Amino acid sequence: MPPTPTAHPEGHPLTSTVDSFKGIIVAFMMALVFRAFVIEGFEIPTGSMAPTLRGQHTQWESPQSGAHWAVGPAKYLPGGSRTPTAEQGPMKVLDPISGAEVSATSAPIRGGDRVFILKYLWPFYTPSRFDVVVFKNPRDPAQNYIKRLVGVGAEELALIDGDVFSRPTKDEPKPGENSWALPGWKIQRKHEAAQRIMWQPVYSSDYAPLSPLRDGRTWFRNPWVAAGDSAKNWEIEGKTEYRFSGAGTASLAWDVSRRVINDFYGYNQIGGPPNGVFPVNDVRISFGIRPEKEGIAWAGTIKARSHVFEARIEGTAVTLRMRPDENDAPWKTIGQGTLPSPLAAGRVTNVDFWHADQALSLFVENKLIARGEYDWTPAERIKFATTVTLEDVFNAAPSAGNAVAPNLLAVPKIYKAPAISMDFSGGAFTLVRVALARDIYYQPVDYPPYNDPTPWSAVGPHSRANRPAAATHPRMPLFLGDGEYFFCGDNSPQSLDARMWDVPNPWMAQLEPKTGVVTRDALIGRAFVVYWPGFYWKNGFLPIPDTGRVRQVN
Repeated sequence: MPPTPTAHPEGHPLTSTVDSFKGIIVAFMMALVFRAFVIEGFEIPTGSMAPTLRGQHTQWESPQSGAHWAVGPAKYLPGGSRTPTAEQGPMKVLDPISGAEVSATSAPIRGGDRVFILKYLWPFYTPSRFDVVVFKNPRDPAQNYIKRLVGVGAEELALIDGDVFSRPTKDEPKPGENSWALPGWKIQRKHEAAQRIMWQPVYSSDYAPLSPLRDGRTWFRNPWVAAGDSAKNWEIEGKTEYRFSGAGTASLAWDVSRRVINDFYGYNQIGGPPNGVFPVNDVRISFGIRPEKEGIAWAGTIKARSHVFEARIEGTAVTLRMRPDENDAPWKTIGQGTLPSPLAAGRVTNVDFWHADQALSLFVENKLIARGEYDWTPAERIKFATTVTLEDVFNAAPSAGNAVAPNLLAVPKIYKAPAISMDFSGGAFTLVRVALARDIYYQPVDYPPYNDPTPWSAVGPHSRANRPAAATHPRMPLFLGDGEYFFCGDNSPQSLDARMWDVPNPWMAQLEPKTGVVTRDALIGRAFVVYWPGFYWKNGFLPIPDTGRVRQVN
């Protein structure tokens, strides 16, 4: 009879201990593998992606309008440190919606957003244009950066009037050749999810101030103004809802004397370069309309870059069209769509009209109804958006005593500002949530006189000091090869991004010697969710997160 095998009784302490230890080791190894190859956490260190992603900041709320916004740090620890002090203040800032001044004797610093990044795995999961990406800083490989991917080789890249243009190529131009005038250029349009998160608020009727009066004087006037003969039938000033009580046509116009549309950031109010410099012509008009009877028609008009762009709703028909801003210039229809039903009486219908990246889009109840695109070359974009031509820009000569030619594209006054209006017909109605937003604008600037310090190099003269920044001027063309990438921050005025970098670290130069370029080997992964939004320390020891801002990253 074979011997009966022996075993430890069920639940024997030795067995349980060994199995538990094995489980811990396996779990630990799986966690390391998961972190190394799949998902990793990352904390946003600065405001270069604000307000999409926030670094350390102070949080504000206007008692006049109820608006919430973040502002970058104002005070730092002594000794040249870039670490903000725990308590900021006293501070005075402006409500970016109403313009009201808000002050505080002390404002606690909040931490940067924490994001999960999904790591790239070639060839199965690779970067796409307009991803938000974490990568090794070419100037300091010990430091991780997070920016938005705008250039994907092999191509030439150009940042023109705030937008991204590219042409597929592997060949750099001949000496003295203006590559921006060559064929093959196309604007790179953001996908819908990225565009939605990149809209920056300019004004919203939801945040109309409680009182436009201070010390007997009017300090705030609504930037939406009733136009023409319809003015007497509008109720607008001091209202969060705008009512038109007439029976005929009605018009609203944006008053630029009350609110300019430029690249202003509420986040950038303390220190740094000038804030709100370049006019922005890529804008979004949004509102909800509640007609008192069926049959209301609407037209939204954006005059931008020497052209007129229009969206129309008449019954169930939606039309998108454009024409040169000249007398009797013919309209060109570039998009059409159909609504399920006319704008319903007694019910709010939400309308969104976008002009961005050389395209028009009309959404009703967040559903895309019509879209139209138009294609301009870099030469045409410069001609229509500014008071100069591509030839003027390329051929500008240095003035007496200067070694570098002037960068005409970095002069804000050459850019034309937009004009916006809305027209209605068909009877009385009420507008709610009337808002205007502007797109992210990648600034054309010059390289700074000095480079950014790193652990391997002290501050010194920038190798390209005072020349136009990479990809922002035809005299500074940018070419990306296969596996090469170019990044910009959403907070363009205060982003030390690929436009501005100096030569790479010697170790990183072995991977990629080009200035302003990131190689595939330096990429880590795409940010896809904010899992722990910026927090503050309550009573100095308890971290309180802003859980309402847990969100997807696009």
